[in-house]
Amino acid sequence: MIALIDGYDTAMFDLDGVVYLGPVAIPGAVEGMAALRERGVRACYVTNNAARPVETVAEHLSELGFPATVDDVVTSAQAAVALMREELPAGTRVLVAGTRNLVDMVAEAGFTVVDSAEDAPGAVVQGYDPVMTWPRLDQAAYAVQDGARWYACNTDSTRPTTRGLVPGAGVAVYAVQVTTRTEPIVTGKPFRPLMAEALRRSGARRALLVGDRLDPDIAGANTVGIESCLVFTGVHGKHDLCAAEPAQRPTHIAWDLPALTGPARVAVAGADGVRCGDALASAPGGVARVEGDLSTVEGQLDALWALAQLVWAGGVSDYEQALGELNSVH
Repeated sequence: MIALIDGYDTAMFDLDGVVYLGPVAIPGAVEGMAALRERGVRACYVTNNAARPVETVAEHLSELGFPATVDDVVTSAQAAVALMREELPAGTRVLVAGTRNLVDMVAEAGFTVVDSAEDAPGAVVQGYDPVMTWPRLDQAAYAVQDGARWYACNTDSTRPTTRGLVPGAGVAVYAVQVTTRTEPIVTGKPFRPLMAEALRRSGARRALLVGDRLDPDIAGANTVGIESCLVFTGVHGKHDLCAAEPAQRPTHIAWDLPALTGPARVAVAGADGVRCGDALASAPGGVARVEGDLSTVEGQLDALWALAQLVWAGGVSDYEQALGELNSVH
């Protein structure tokens, strides 16, 4: 059997919703990662979370059963600081709207960290902070309006937890954006800086990005021209997949991380519709329907992949009923 992961030397993983949910590993992920290591696939963890030091992230991964070092973790904060070093003179005053980790990284990069727009910062860098205050956002907005160059580590609107979705860093970024009518320079996925930094640090020759969101994960892979796999253990699901714009469409889909060592799904278009495994998706009169063994998750994923290809090709006016038959997939 040829596995989905075969042919890739590096697997790049988003964290929340793919590897873990907060303090808990996603079921099967530890075993799945071990199977990848046995095949000689390097794991690189690529996260938009700028709140924690890479040492803390690596330690957390290791505690959960994913052996990791700081060299295996790439964050949007690292990408932001790397870009700032390219674009700003050493010693530039920078106002940081983020955690202590981001403050320390900016200072260690040779910039002068300031706390107020009254200090005339030349740049603002903003990242996720669970205790972000309105006064801190006020200072960021003042500085941006005064002409400071504005970097945002990521613009994720939500963040998955074991209790459900909560507001992400993008909510705070949006507050500054609508106030200043200014667009930030975003370094996290789906934008190029983080993905380019991950490719550089990992030394990947042929990488696969594994994520639970079309945007930013899958879109981030497409930005730098690498292949991707959407898994269904996090945020996005079947409705999002079928409605995906071209820039957000994955190369593969799989139920979870362990499925990377299973066979890849292949969809083939024919006169009667699109087939994947034993499943067939067709759209007589523009209304989609799916056929095949839908009693298992794998069978439903085959049908979903066939349906997605059919919808993306155009000519399908209604596919909601077909999606409703895939009731094991969120």
